[in-house]
Amino acid sequence: MPRFYFNVCSGNRLNDRDDLGQELPDRRAAWEIATRYAGDSLRDLDGDLQPDDDWRLEVQTEDGARVFQISIRASQG
Repeated sequence: MPRFYFNVCSGNRLNDRDDLGQELPDRRAAWEIATRYAGDSLRDLDGDLQPDDDWRLEVQTEDGARVFQISIRASQG
């Protein structure tokens, strides 16, 4: 089974690097985990996301290839 890594970034900073990853059957399963994780993480921001901030979850394979990215960009106006 392939291993997928779920890394959280804010701006140009890597905030939470997933060093363990998860073995999952395929990319579809990785996408399902990513969407749940993104939803939970955004809820946990608890007002910390400010205008002009961005947040993203990057899903990578064992070889470092990015397969998915979920991005949130906060802006005014």
